Amino acid sequence: MHMNRGLVFWGVALVTAGVVALAVQQGYLDRDALAGAWRLWPVILIALGVSIVLSRTPFAVLGTIAAALVLGVAGGALVTVGPGIASCGGPEPTDMTTRAGTFSIGAASVDLHFNCGTLTVGMTDGDGWSVAAGQRGGEDARVEATGSSLTVKSADRSFVGGGEQRWEVTLGSKLTYSLSIDVNAADAELELAGGTFSALSLDPNAGSMALDLAGASVDELGLSLNAGSASVSVDTESAVAGRLGLNAGSIELCAAPGTALRLVVQDNITFSHNLDDSGLIRSGKTWATDGFDAASRTVDLQLEGNAASFTLNPEDGCT
Repeated sequence: MHMNRGLVFWGVALVTAGVVALAVQQGYLDRDALAGAWRLWPVILIALGVSIVLSRTPFAVLGTIAAALVLGVAGGALVTVGPGIASCGGPEPTDMTTRAGTFSIGAASVDLHFNCGTLTVGMTDGDGWSVAAGQRGGEDARVEATGSSLTVKSADRSFVGGGEQRWEVTLGSKLTYSLSIDVNAADAELELAGGTFSALSLDPNAGSMALDLAGASVDELGLSLNAGSASVSVDTESAVAGRLGLNAGSIELCAAPGTALRLVVQDNITFSHNLDDSGLIRSGKTWATDGFDAASRTVDLQLEGNAASFTLNPEDGCT
């Protein structure tokens, strides 16, 4: 029987990567130790070389499997550890350049595209905006603004070796926003408590994100997390609807006592959660607080994940 070693290689590598990522999310493997293991990256080259040497021998299949296992472990570490592998290069910048303006209408579109470093976004009184940005090496952030929109982009599109950045963005709470934030290899802290959003789209990759939505109103939340971690905080005054998607990551949701909460989970063998022990009432794929339908302000979320975990109200609080 002829065996396609290319298919075997990628099949074993992908399965191994998924198992490693899942093991880290479940706590069976230490994330920090896995990041330190990248000092042994030459093993990947050795395994691939051995596979090539054995390709014309009776041991070709064994060489292929061995190389796939090594690459799979490396891939699982990459997507899980994320920021422990990607290096921005250098410390945070100390010199910051500030730009500010005012929105002229009651609704605005804001797009932030951030690579490598630390991003903070907060709310302030009024209808203005400000961006304080700095970077170690390379060009400063590019800021484009009109009376109804604000776009801020990292000048360097690479998030490995592109230089550490820091942005501090503030938005006036008087407006309704369509806010989109795309961050790579970054620590993002989004203090959006009390804000009003027609849409809130968040795409963190290989990093961490803390999102405060206490008292906020979000018509459509979309959080798509890849290889990282996120925490979301809500309370009894939050009115949020949307979807949380996770790939090789973890999300914590901290809901204050009395929050009207409903969570709909898309079943996946590689996605774990603690909802069965949360005290919520279960109906099929839905977990909800008692009296959810009668509440005036609710948090209504769909959850979906691959090699990922979701925790409601962790014992030590959201990090």
